[in-house]
Formats: sequence, C-alpha cells, structure tokens
Amino acid sequence: MEENRNNRGKLSVLGLFALAISGIAPTGSMAYSTTATARVAGYNVPLSFLLGGLGILCVALCFAAMAKHIAGAGSAYAYNKAAFGEKGGFITGWVMVFAYFVLLISQPGLTANYVNVFLHHFGITWSINWMTFIIIVSMWIISLFGIKVTSKIAFITEGVSLLILIILSAIILIKAGMSGTIDPKPFIPHNNYGGIGQGMIFAILSYAGFEEISTVSFRAKNPKHTVPRTLIWTVILIAAFYLTVTFVEVNGFGIKNIAAFANSPSPLDALSSTYLGNAMAMVMDLAILLSGLASVLGCANACAYMMYALGANHYLPGFLGKFDENLNSPKNAVDVTMIMCAIAYAIFGVPYGYQVVYSNASTLGVMGLLIVYMMVCIGSGIYFARRSDVHFSWFRHFLIPLVGVAVLILPFLSNIYPVPKFPGNLYPYIIIIWVVIGLIVSYVKDKGDRSSVTDED
Repeated sequence: MEENRNNRGKLSVLGLFALAISGIAPTGSMAYSTTATARVAGYNVPLSFLLGGLGILCVALCFAAMAKHIAGAGSAYAYNKAAFGEKGGFITGWVMVFAYFVLLISQPGLTANYVNVFLHHFGITWSINWMTFIIIVSMWIISLFGIKVTSKIAFITEGVSLLILIILSAIILIKAGMSGTIDPKPFIPHNNYGGIGQGMIFAILSYAGFEEISTVSFRAKNPKHTVPRTLIWTVILIAAFYLTVTFVEVNGFGIKNIAAFANSPSPLDALSSTYLGNAMAMVMDLAILLSGLASVLGCANACAYMMYALGANHYLPGFLGKFDENLNSPKNAVDVTMIMCAIAYAIFGVPYGYQVVYSNASTLGVMGLLIVYMMVCIGSGIYFARRSDVHFSWFRHFLIPLVGVAVLILPFLSNIYPVPKFPGNLYPYIIIIWVVIGLIVSYVKDKGDRSSVTDED
C-alpha cells in the first residue's frame, strides 16, 4: 500500500521512454539532419548513422551503469558528483543546464516554422514570431502539470509523428521493392571513409537528448531498474529507426540521384509528394510539427529539472529547489526556464530570425552536451575503479567509456577547428565563460557553507 502511494504520479518505463523520445525528436532529425549527412557521406548516410549510433550506445551504457547505482535528481550532476566529488559534479551539471537551456531556445522558433509549413497547405500564413511565443506559453502551461502528464502528451505527439513516418517508409519500401529499385549500397562503403566519418557528426547530433530521462530519475518508479533499461533500449530502438528511415530516404531518391536528396529543403515532404501525393505531404508536415512540439516539451522539462537539482543543492536560489507536490512538478524552475526562454527569443529571435537562433543555439547546446557526455564516460570509469564492492570490468568500465569519448571527440573538435566563421568562432569561449561563472558560483557556495559551520561552532 505504501509503495503504491509512493509511486503515485511517478513515471513508468513507458513514460520514461516517451520523455526520452521527445528529447531526441527523431522525426525532426530525419527531416533535416539526413540532408546534411548526405552532402558529406553521399549515399552512405545509413552507415554514418550506424557508426554514430554505436558510439552513442557506449555513452548510454555509461549513463545506464551509473543510473543503476545513483537515482538522485540532476542526472550527470549526481553521477559525476560520485565520481569526481562535489565540485566536479556541479560543473558537469552546470554545463548541462547551459546545454539544455540553449537547446530549448533553438526549438520554439523552428517549431513555429513547422506550423507555418503545415498551415500553408490551407492557404494560411502566421507570423512566426507570434507563433513562437504562443508555443512557449502553451508548452509552459503543459509543463506545469507534472512530469507524468507531460510524458503522456510527449508520447502522443511524438508517437503519432513516428507512426506517420513509419507508414511512409513502409509504403516507399513496398513500391521500391515491387519496381526492383531497392539497393543495398547505402550500407557498403565506396571509398568515402572520410565523408562517412564526417557524416557521423550529424548522426551523433541526432541522438542528442536520449539522456534527458536521467534528469528526472527520482520521479520514476524503481529508478535504479527502469532508468538504465530505458536509456539503453531508447538508443537501440532509435538507431534501428534511423537506419530504416535513412535507407528508405536514400533509396526513395535513388542512389544515382543522391544530389537531389542532399540539396532537398524538406526530403520527407518531397518523398511524401512523390510516392503518395500532396495529401501525404500535408500529413508528413503535421508529423514534423508534432515532433517539434514534443522536442520543446522535452528540453523544457530537462532544463527545469536540472535547475531544480542545483537549486535543491543551494547552487542556485533556493526557491528553484522547491517541488510543488500538488502540481507534481518543480513549478518555480519551470516558470523561470520558460520566462528566460521567451526573453532570449525576444532578444535574438525577433530581430535576427528563427533560423539564426536555431543554427547557433542548437550547435552551442550540442557542444555543451558533448562535454557532459565525455565527462560522464570518464566519470563512470573512475567511479567503478574506486568502488571496492563492485567488480571492475575492463570491458564495461574501461573500454566502453574509452570508445564513447573517442567517438564524441570528432564532432566536438569539428566545431572548433578549422575555426568557424563568426559567431561560431565564439562558441568555445562562451562555454569557457560559463564554466568560469560556475566556478565562481561554487566558490561563493563553499564560502557560505564554511561561514555557516563557523557560526554554528
């Protein structure tokens, strides 16, 4: 009876999976990331996603290994606190807050554009800026109703979009199979190993967000069991989905017509029109729109729960660390997150446009996530090497983290050298400044803690 009461309002495996999927937003990734991959990998797009998925699986295994032993709020903050100590854990969490927040900023404007693309089928055009603020307020309201409600809405929105894309993929495969045009070459390298490696960058970015459920692990049922399983299976299932869809996209355009795929502004829309007509293109645009909404929800939840964790541990103002049991959500952290998101878009999105905000904020956010991923990989090895009560496995606790770091270094360094044009050349310095601010916050907290101890004595 007591266990049922404690689990009330908490997430099941299905709820966790829904949140993980909304964080990744796979339909949106297949709508845009694949064309960038095709420009460098050619028709070997699926191969880039396969190799990138194997690298992310290593990262997921590190997260899962830590989640089996640690179920506190804050995800990477809690994990690396156990591995590196309080300061190392805080810096990891601090960078994670930054990453989630800038990724959140990148999403509403892009999703507002999805709304316009869909409404265009009906001859309707809305102001993207006004639609962006409507989306921010709507997702803000939904986020206030607790993680369980949010996960259900995310499951419905992203689930419908995935179902539409799966149906489209199946129809294209059937038609291509009947005409004898299915070609296995996308999985066979054609002396383009460098391009395949470059394509892995975009593939890895498409998996970013799988770890968002670890930020809310303390709101899950039996978290030390459900969270690790969900992390691993999310990456495996999304990898299978990506491999299928990218294979379909390449074959849908045709091996000899890969340039059209690489330069298509909306490949899923183009394939829908070609194989099923304009009606299916409209349905596909709806799927992309739903995926965008799910992504905004996922980023908002992840950012708010990380703020809540740091507030509860007195790194951020104490009111952020309060949990509203009636709403079943960290209401104050949600409010601050969405208000800051609206202000940020007003400052950057209104004058410069959603495209500028999306391209810069998404890249900056993913760079932050890559740092966190690498720190968790390294931290997991250190954590288990120190645990005398846990058998240290050279494969699970050394080789897998090492592979994870090795795979993630490539996309991170590619955003630093060759030195990108402005404002991309500022990204590393922005992250460094954020870390320095974090060190100052940590110093102030430590000084305050010492003063409290002295006063008590």
